Amino acid sequence: MISSTQTSHLDSIGSFLAMEIFSRAQQLEAQGREIIHLEFGEPDFSPPPEAAEAARKSIENSPAGYTHTQGIEQLRVEITKKYSEDYGIRIDPEQVLVSNGSSLLLFLSVRLLAKPGSEVILTDPSFACYENTIRVAGAEPVLIKLHKEEGFQLNLDELRKKVTPKTSAILINSPTNPTGVVFTPDVMKGLAELEIPVISDEIYADLSYEAPPYSFLSFSDNTIAIHGFSKYYAMTGWRLGYMITPIEWMSAAARLHQNLMISANDFVQQAGIAVLQKSGSYCESMKNEFNKRRKYVLNRLSELGMDPGYTPTGAFYVLYKYRDSSKSSLNLCMDVLEKTGVAIAPGRDFGLGAEGYVRISYSNSMENIERALIKMAESGLL
Repeated sequence: MISSTQTSHLDSIGSFLAMEIFSRAQQLEAQGREIIHLEFGEPDFSPPPEAAEAARKSIENSPAGYTHTQGIEQLRVEITKKYSEDYGIRIDPEQVLVSNGSSLLLFLSVRLLAKPGSEVILTDPSFACYENTIRVAGAEPVLIKLHKEEGFQLNLDELRKKVTPKTSAILINSPTNPTGVVFTPDVMKGLAELEIPVISDEIYADLSYEAPPYSFLSFSDNTIAIHGFSKYYAMTGWRLGYMITPIEWMSAAARLHQNLMISANDFVQQAGIAVLQKSGSYCESMKNEFNKRRKYVLNRLSELGMDPGYTPTGAFYVLYKYRDSSKSSLNLCMDVLEKTGVAIAPGRDFGLGAEGYVRISYSNSMENIERALIKMAESGLL
């Protein structure tokens, strides 16, 4: 007999609560309600025009066949140029592995470094899938809380207390989702001094507004850096990401990738090459607009009596602590959606440490952001 008990070993893997908000928002839109979407971290800009042109030419001129499992060499060369020019880091193309998005690479990285039963330290709050990915990979997540009173910076003293003989890796994300905080160089240096392998999710690295962007590879080569084209390049649905590892780890990483994915799509990789070569000014203009929105949101929240109590300097998120802590963040977001037509993400999506908060994404137009903030403030719910 077919039964759900056959999948019960996955019961601990939670879903994205923001998707529940989005689903309800779609229902309301189908009923004719106008919804302002601030629940997702998806740029509202079109991808660089060079991406579509390169993909079109590739499909027209050649079959979309398999490529090298680490990715097209020219793309890997362009990635090494990016890391050299943008972050001052020299890497070899053989250290780069390209895949269909960075999510699979996160799983691959944890599986690469963490033996079943070992521990991976990560922050709380953090991106919703991190805990689940670690569990699916057979390791155990160990959480270190980030505190608003400390600007959501990583407290190294608290982290050191979490290290045990079972610790196999530390997973970080800077700039961070959901706080938008960039970890300081001192934090990064302290992490490197622990001499524990670090998995550095750098998907928002280029969206650093008050300081030049950098990679954790600047502090340690005992690192797997994960990056991709979704955020800074506004190519979420293209599913193109890459990882950079020490050359000693790449053989195992490539074998895993061969078995899980074989290779990334040829024409999407061609788009990646074109974007890295030609789209710098276009992407910087998007970044400048995000920064304008960031400053506006922080100023407007303060004017409306909703000061978040810290200053996010990266990505495109603000984590806001609402007044009624007795109410779950999911229920609050549902109430806000029903009453105001504004969709925001429940803090609980990002760990227990973010319960009592909501995440506001400013990846929408300035006009929509202004209307949404006023609606939320006037609702009295936040």
